[in-house]
Amino acid sequence: MSVTTDPQGTPFLPPALLALGPFAFIDVETTGMQPRDDRLTEIAILRYDRSGRVEQWSSLVNPGVPIPPDIQAMTGITPAMVKNAPPFDAVAATACSLLEGAVLVAHNARFDYGFIKHAFRRAGLRFTADVLCTVRLSRLLYPDAARHGLDQLIERHRLIGTDRHRALGDAALTAGFVAAACSERGADSVVAAIRRLLKTPSLPAQLPPHALDDLPDGPGVYVFYGVNDLPLYIGKAKHLRERVRAHFSSDHRTANDVRLSRELTRIEWFPTAGEIGALVLESRWVKSRAPLHNVALRRHARAGLLTLPPERTEPAFVPVGERHLEWDALTARDSAPPAWGPFADRAAARRWLDALAQAHRLCPRALGLEADLRARWAQGQDTGSDARSPCFSRQIGRCMGWCVGEESTEAHRERFIAAADSMRLRAWPWSGPVVLEEVDHANGRCERLVFDRWLLVEDGVHQPFDRDIYRLLVRLSERTPEAFVELPALRSTAASEELD
Repeated sequence: MSVTTDPQGTPFLPPALLALGPFAFIDVETTGMQPRDDRLTEIAILRYDRSGRVEQWSSLVNPGVPIPPDIQAMTGITPAMVKNAPPFDAVAATACSLLEGAVLVAHNARFDYGFIKHAFRRAGLRFTADVLCTVRLSRLLYPDAARHGLDQLIERHRLIGTDRHRALGDAALTAGFVAAACSERGADSVVAAIRRLLKTPSLPAQLPPHALDDLPDGPGVYVFYGVNDLPLYIGKAKHLRERVRAHFSSDHRTANDVRLSRELTRIEWFPTAGEIGALVLESRWVKSRAPLHNVALRRHARAGLLTLPPERTEPAFVPVGERHLEWDALTARDSAPPAWGPFADRAAARRWLDALAQAHRLCPRALGLEADLRARWAQGQDTGSDARSPCFSRQIGRCMGWCVGEESTEAHRERFIAAADSMRLRAWPWSGPVVLEEVDHANGRCERLVFDRWLLVEDGVHQPFDRDIYRLLVRLSERTPEAFVELPALRSTAASEELD
């Protein structure tokens, strides 16, 4: 194991690119695909400083676990080769010094970054970095290319290298792709693309230079504070570091971001174990701290569902944000009445109805999309189809004739229900409340949340419906139902007693 300075044959990177800061091209070989469970067998780093000086380092790593035969065949790394190699703990300090302060660059970077983070964590070291994925860079610079794997880049850009599927060889090939892109597209274009991918922040003058350095990569909630420590904005993120930095990226800033930057004096964040925990905490903080610039304050109040009253054709919009609904009926597994959504507000529901009518030749008048029918219903007048003139869609052949009595109300209802099936409110798949455990292995966090009929339950109280939480729960319940554990009963003494 050694560090070689200015090695011969390393790819040349132009000064315009290096002006962005140090770059550390990294590649790892592993015993498998899961960063939490598998281990490193080899690591290599090519570090480019602003001056163009290059440090090259690589080392085999004893993983302490078996290397599967298929991995041996792909990488050429055998148990005999790593038997006397150092464990990662022994090389962690060298790796950390080469990565410190640099943009971590890798092909399919989340794979390498995930393994590096877990390896450092097991060694008792905390590590975060700005990460540049050359798969994403290739897609941005070469949008017409069909594929962007490393083998395709080698062929497309005529990259020359050795030891494919070994760490140092693949790290050098990754650097070679960036060098080739600078030559083909121009250094300025590559710099602009990298800035866009990194969301390079331009911090407000009133913040200290290193205000964002300790932002974690995992999920959580952040708060922007203004003068007198007044909360300005509260947000959630699946990746806190990426999301908060995006507020200050010149390529990604919105008008609201610019306004926040002028008023911002301090940033606070709180990591959570998972995405749903971040949603729950965001909602709680928005209500308790009342930030000035949060549209989330109005989100819950405007959300709603569409229901279909018996023997009617026009769906009714039912607000769900701050009202108690008969959730047992709406989410019953076997006998739930028809309901669709959730929608952000009435306007969103109306847009969906309009698109559905056009796609399935439904009558817009039957769906209440024409003002005259809504007024007649509001006044309790007869809306029988025999006295109606054809709607506009009927006149151009896009309606099957409910408006002129050629389609019965029952038939129209059945067609609407069938067409709207993809947006139907899911029935609650369990017999009662469930516990969802979210675990962030990288940061050692675990949280347990209780839900019943798609509603969060805190201290035995069902919270208002949240459409973001609903969508995440639906997705999780379909993909990983085993993540939910049913509670035999939900007592008013609080769910926490069930978990202690």
